Amino acid sequence: MTHSSLRGISLHEKLQRLADEAEECPLTMGDSLHRLAAGSNGYGIPLLLLSLPGSLPMPALGLNSLLGVVVVLLGLQMFAGKDSVWLPQRFIRIRLRPDWSQRIARIGERVLASLERFVKPRLNWMKYRPGTSLLGLVVFILGVWMLLPIPGTNTPPALVLLALSIGMIESDGLLTLLAAVVALVLTALYAEAIYLLFIWLLA
Repeated sequence: MTHSSLRGISLHEKLQRLADEAEECPLTMGDSLHRLAAGSNGYGIPLLLLSLPGSLPMPALGLNSLLGVVVVLLGLQMFAGKDSVWLPQRFIRIRLRPDWSQRIARIGERVLASLERFVKPRLNWMKYRPGTSLLGLVVFILGVWMLLPIPGTNTPPALVLLALSIGMIESDGLLTLLAAVVALVLTALYAEAIYLLFIWLLA
């Protein structure tokens, strides 16, 4: 499958094609990123793939900590204004099992297909340096919340990251802005919960 064959089709269709290919020949995470990134935002595709496993209402097979670390690293790179994306070799070399790839493709079809009907290029404030730095800070915070070793706390930030990444890929500044606002609200809720837990433990 060539890069040109993945251009001009929707995100969920790209995921399904890659999942079908993974059944014939297992792909690494690096292979998938290389194929999906054709013509897309450099940070959007990695963030999309990182958010999908965490969006499942079940543990991501022990990957949550690694995914959170990579999200934090991407957030720092965005905040610093780096144009090229650096990813840890351990993450790039993860081999996607066919059943895991198909599960991600099913999530993509269910979630992305619904969102893509409303997503369109508009208010593209993300292309300017201040906008990129702001998004980097939001991504960093979401990555920190994804690292929490508490069951059920990974899904909300992963879902927000999913919406944020789609907005970046499709240059939809409105969706990206809404996702960033939700991320700030989520941060306030998590911080309050941690503060109350800390007070309770000291009581």
